[in-house]
Amino acid sequence: MAVQELSSYQITLKIPLKTNQVMKLYKTISKNGCDLYLHQNHLIADGGHLPKLLSFFLFMDLDHSFVMIIDGECVDQVYDEIEGICRENIAESNCRRRYSGSTMESDTSISV
Repeated sequence: MAVQELSSYQITLKIPLKTNQVMKLYKTISKNGCDLYLHQNHLIADGGHLPKLLSFFLFMDLDHSFVMIIDGECVDQVYDEIEGICRENIAESNCRRRYSGSTMESDTSISV
């Protein structure tokens, strides 16, 4: 049985994602049963909703990094797949935080 995990990544893009890349990202999240959230300044998107995901990448500021949060099983594998889809667009990507299921199940707050 796979363990629930939550990881956040700080990502800077050098060029915008194409629509087909956003579609592949959406399909990757859907098939792996993960939750994906994106945040940049005033923009927040739930990656499980295609219109919100498309809007995020349409309105995001390329001059600033954004945070991607992935919650689910096999988070590292899912991120590797996402990174493969967006490799040519990414200027920089760093893992900010990583939590296992036991940490998330406690009554403590976590920082992403």
